[in-house]
Formats: sequence, structure tokens, C-alpha cells
Amino acid sequence: MDLNKLINRGLLTVYGPLALFIMVCILIANFIASNVLQSERGNFIAIMIIVAGFCIGWIWWSYKIVKWKYWAFSQTGLRKSYELYDKAIGVGLIWPTGSIFNKTEIWTKKDKENWEQLSPEIRAIFEVNKK
Repeated sequence: MDLNKLINRGLLTVYGPLALFIMVCILIANFIASNVLQSERGNFIAIMIIVAGFCIGWIWWSYKIVKWKYWAFSQTGLRKSYELYDKAIGVGLIWPTGSIFNKTEIWTKKDKENWEQLSPEIRAIFEVNKK
């Protein structure tokens, strides 16, 4: 499969709903601050809604990116997997191996079982060098 299609599907399935959710949170926060509260606390509550939206969005990414990674890397061979890895990092879909942000990924038991079905060489792309 074309690597750009894999990347685009990741952007649509991971970041599409995430962007929509954040935009809705911003609109709700703006509405509450402007129309409902009309007080000094309105801005604080709006900021809290946006922060909560960001946190929920991060949880979404942490859950959904694992599913995309398995799906996308199961569509490629080893050589293309290296290219896909670099492209996914380039567009901000995944973090480089060893990044602290990778520790926020949410792996279910089924995700781990699926991941084990990938070739060891492809899985090794995501392992920190142990030299």
C-alpha cells in the first residue's frame, strides 16, 4: 500500500476526531465565558475546559495511535516500514523511539497480541537501542 495513504489514514483516524473535539471544547469554553458567566471567572473556566479537552485529546491519541501503528505497519514490508516510521514522525503522527511521550500510549491486551504478530524486524524499529 502507498505510504502516503497509510499516513493520511492515520491523520484522519487519529487527529481528525481529536481536532474536532478540541474545536468543540474551544467553542464551548468561548460560549460559556461570553454568554453564560460574563464574569471574571468566565475566562478561568474557559481555560479549564480547554485544558480538560487537551487532556482528553491526549488520552484519545494514546489509545488510537496504537491501533493505527499495528494496522499501518502490518501493511508494509521491512524496507517500507522504515520509510513509514520516518514519515509518521515527520507529520507528527508518532514520536521517535525512546521519546518519553511513547510511554503514554495505551496498549490493551489485544493490541499487544496483534503487535506480536508483526515481524520481529519491524517491531525492532520501535525498540530503544540497547547497546
